[in-house]
Amino acid sequence: MVAGHAESSGSCPSWLIGAVRNAMMCSLVLMSLALLVSVSADDAIAQQDAYDPSKVDWKAVVDACKLIGVYEKRMAGMIIRAGYHDAMSIDVACRRTTRRSIECGGADGSVLLSSGKTPATNEAKRNESQHRSYVRRVAKAVIPIAQKYNASVADTLAVCAMAVTSTLAGGGGKQAPNMLDLVPLKVGRIDRADANPENSLLPGEATLTELDSYWSARGMTLEEGVTLLGIHALMEVKGCMVASNIRRPAANGRKVTNTYAEKANINVCNPFGAKVDPVADQPKKGSCPRLQMYQLDTRYYLDLATPTVSMSDVKLDVGLVDLDEVTYKDHLKDLACSFSSEPFRKVALKEAKDERSGDTEHWPDGGWLVHNTTGTHWSSSNCQSTARDARTRANCNHMDEWPYTRVDGFMSLAVQAPEQLEDAKPVVDRVAASVKKYVVGTDAKWYADFASAYSKMMSVAAQWSPKAGFATFQECTSYVRSGSRDDSAGYCAACSRPASWQTSQAKARAALAARRRNPGPCPQDCVCANAATLKDFDFSAIACGVVCVP
Repeated sequence: MVAGHAESSGSCPSWLIGAVRNAMMCSLVLMSLALLVSVSADDAIAQQDAYDPSKVDWKAVVDACKLIGVYEKRMAGMIIRAGYHDAMSIDVACRRTTRRSIECGGADGSVLLSSGKTPATNEAKRNESQHRSYVRRVAKAVIPIAQKYNASVADTLAVCAMAVTSTLAGGGGKQAPNMLDLVPLKVGRIDRADANPENSLLPGEATLTELDSYWSARGMTLEEGVTLLGIHALMEVKGCMVASNIRRPAANGRKVTNTYAEKANINVCNPFGAKVDPVADQPKKGSCPRLQMYQLDTRYYLDLATPTVSMSDVKLDVGLVDLDEVTYKDHLKDLACSFSSEPFRKVALKEAKDERSGDTEHWPDGGWLVHNTTGTHWSSSNCQSTARDARTRANCNHMDEWPYTRVDGFMSLAVQAPEQLEDAKPVVDRVAASVKKYVVGTDAKWYADFASAYSKMMSVAAQWSPKAGFATFQECTSYVRSGSRDDSAGYCAACSRPASWQTSQAKARAALAARRRNPGPCPQDCVCANAATLKDFDFSAIACGVVCVP
């Protein structure tokens, strides 16, 4: 632990109590992020066939996962991304010959557990894992939860990725749903400390043909892949763009809220305040609470359908020391916007200022270095006249020059200018149809499809304990009333651990639908008693990227 940052579970800081509304929930935050010290892979790995997921207090696990996102909103996207990297790092050739071999990769927790000295033996050291030190941060948050509740790390990562979405804003001014409430998720994944195969993730420059081949080789459909890519709504290219309440016509006649157009209804947040110098001062407390990059909705698909898009062959390899002063200050503003909590912001700004002064090495963890050799840009220049049809003649809903990955650009061209693509027409048409489905559809439709695709992705190549099954995620050994230490009055007596353990996905789906219709007699203020047993907490450990800040 870092000196000066350990606190007891009964000593919650006032800013965190305010964020989660009461001291009991604050204790849950502290529990979920506790003991964030170096963890050996051997300590964290579930005991293979001995692992019994039906004995895990999944309600407590889910609460802990959600509260990570309450503590720092940026962690939601990091956890979801880590789940994808864990599940889809697969040796496809290996699976063809030894389909059930755990050595072929898949959702086994190795993205967080592998600990070798090279990228081949440690997934956290790979280029795709470096940005904002996200793999290391997710490991520090997820592994302690797995240890506390005797769950596998692979299961805990999968559960956290699907539960943490509920900490984000959603479409239409509502909260995004907990994906575990939408589809069943099987638990019982077996951990593995050996790194999954290198170079097995979707390249950022993939063509649509390669996109199709990538997902189909891993037991997924192209349509499911397009659905999963909607999570790019959380990418930090949105920067300090603030969600507004202005309604506007958008692509294909759909009316949506929250535009971030450069010259139309834009609202840019300055986390330092109008008269504060980003170089000399810290961001204001509680600033920029409504950033677009923390809103999980179908914005990504509207972006793809909004003209104009262009491809460029570029390499951005610019260190902070080389930036002019104006650009550097703008970068600090965007950097502060990239995190919602004070500890994360302090670390990010310290890293940037150290790099600027030459005190630390110029490397990917700093966040500015970009390794993509090609880029995709949307431009708001002459948006009206270049629209492909009357239904997309609307204000551009993005910045003047908005860089993104090449595969996103190809998907955009499938909608806007399919004649420019060299892929086979059936593939292009399928991508275009998938994008348009969410442009004209509802956020609820995408949520349901995303939850289904993500649950499938976390299962297609997993290795299972013999006792694997579908949790209700209400499992808890003992419930107590929020704020109480016991349930001697029997207030939470109706919240006993569910007796059934489904091994059939169809039956689990039916049971989930029944619970949505009738949640049962458990009072809403009953919480899992095991979720509030924390002694110490290190606030800075989860925030630490390249450096830690007192």
